[in-house]
Amino acid sequence: MAVVRTVLPRKGIIQPKHGDNYEADLDQNWSTLDSLLQDASDVQAAVAAAGTVEAWVQDRGISGVIAGFDLATSPTLTPGLATGVLYAQGKRYAPATAPNPGAAPASSTSYLFYDGTTGFYYNVAGTPDAALDAFLGIVVTNASAVISVINASKLFTMLTLAPGAAGNFTLPHLLGRQPVGAMIYMTSSGAIWFQATLWDATNLYLVASESGVTGKVQLW
Repeated sequence: MAVVRTVLPRKGIIQPKHGDNYEADLDQNWSTLDSLLQDASDVQAAVAAAGTVEAWVQDRGISGVIAGFDLATSPTLTPGLATGVLYAQGKRYAPATAPNPGAAPASSTSYLFYDGTTGFYYNVAGTPDAALDAFLGIVVTNASAVISVINASKLFTMLTLAPGAAGNFTLPHLLGRQPVGAMIYMTSSGAIWFQATLWDATNLYLVASESGVTGKVQLW
C-alpha cells in the first residue's frame, strides 16, 4: 500500500500519514526533512551565487575609508590612527581597537595604504601597490617623529570648491586612486564644471564660470 504524506508549503515540514505503515512513514519524514531544510553550507552557497556587498564594491572599483581612521602626529615615527571602517580589495575592515600602522620612513613624506590581506604599508609614490588598496592619508616625518599628517578623503565625502578666479583650476581629491564618480553641487550663483579630462589619481580638473563662485563636489 502506497504511503501518502503531505508536504506543508511554507517550510517544507512533512505531515505524516497515520495508520498503516506509520513507522516507515515517520522514518521517511525525517529523510525528507533532511533534504529540504537549509544548513549553513546551503546559505553560504546561496549567498555566493547571489553576490555580496564586498563583491559589489570590488566589481565597481571602490576602495577607501568610509569613516574614522583619522591620522595624528606622534613623538615617534608611528602615527596615531583611530578606529574606523574602510574597504580594501572588496573586504570590509573595521577593527574594534585603534590599529597600529607601523613606523613611517624617517625624514620623508609617505602615503599610508591598507591592502585588505597583509595590513598597512607606506610608499613615497602616492599610488597603491595594487588597485583597490585603501588610502588612509599622508604622513610627514623628521628623523624621529611624525610632524604632520593629511587624512585621506572619505568615500562619499564633500570637498569644498572655492576657485579664486574664472577659468580652469585643479583640486587634490585625496582618494589615493581615480574617483569612480563625482557630483558637483553649487552653493552660489554661477557655475563650476569638469574639464574634458575629469580627473586622475591625484586631482579633479574643473572650470569656474567667474571669480567668487563656490560649491561642493561629492566623490566616491
